[in-house]
Amino acid sequence: MENKGSIDLSVLIIIGTMGILFLVFFIIFIVLLYQKRMQTNKTERANSEKEHQKKLLAASLEIAEQERQTIAVNLHDEVGLNLSILKINFSKLRLNSGNEEVAENILATSYALIENSMEIVRGIHNDIRPGTLMALGLISAIKELVREINISGGAEVMFTGNQDILVPEKNRELQLHRLIKEVLNNTLRHAKPSFIEINVENIENTLIVSILHDGMGVTTERIKEFAQNSKGLGLKSIITRSGLLNAKVDFLIENGKKARVVIKCGLV
Repeated sequence: MENKGSIDLSVLIIIGTMGILFLVFFIIFIVLLYQKRMQTNKTERANSEKEHQKKLLAASLEIAEQERQTIAVNLHDEVGLNLSILKINFSKLRLNSGNEEVAENILATSYALIENSMEIVRGIHNDIRPGTLMALGLISAIKELVREINISGGAEVMFTGNQDILVPEKNRELQLHRLIKEVLNNTLRHAKPSFIEINVENIENTLIVSILHDGMGVTTERIKEFAQNSKGLGLKSIITRSGLLNAKVDFLIENGKKARVVIKCGLV
């Protein structure tokens, strides 16, 4: 009986040991499986982030190329034409140097062409590096945009914002200005508002730009759909610039009557 009891105890110890070993191996297996899944998820996130950055880079290059093409077209069509006419005028001037009245008319026309060419070049430069933005900062540059829209009669625009809001990095400030300008252009072109209210504030080092208008509203989801299907660069530019700035742009419809665009971007 004692031998039988000893055998039963030995069997129980063996079974218990095997059970503990099985449990240990099972826990190790679960831990390894979890680590593998975590690594897979990490790799997928890294690949997704890499793909997202590639798309942002491709879109930013597309925007930059489009901007270069616009500059080239303006220079060729406007300044190039003026230079061609100036060349003709100088040839006429040489032939009519003895006729004072004709020479004065040619010179007057030439001076006007030179002034027009200078205005075109200044406009191109201001579009690339806005003078007000570079000299006085983002808030003053937004106020200038507001004045331009009001003068054009495209819509009545009101602005509120603290002049003390500063963006430490100039390149970031420039990209923010272009993003806000693109949103306003897109709003005027597609929403057709008669009234726009812009409010800019700094909350805990986050710039919040609220653009309220009475035009046609659209949601952020629809904007993303439009951007994917659109051949134009307006919406793509908004999404790309916001991505490069790590900013958030939300398109909202309020009470079914008014629409709002909210831009949130860290100042540092």
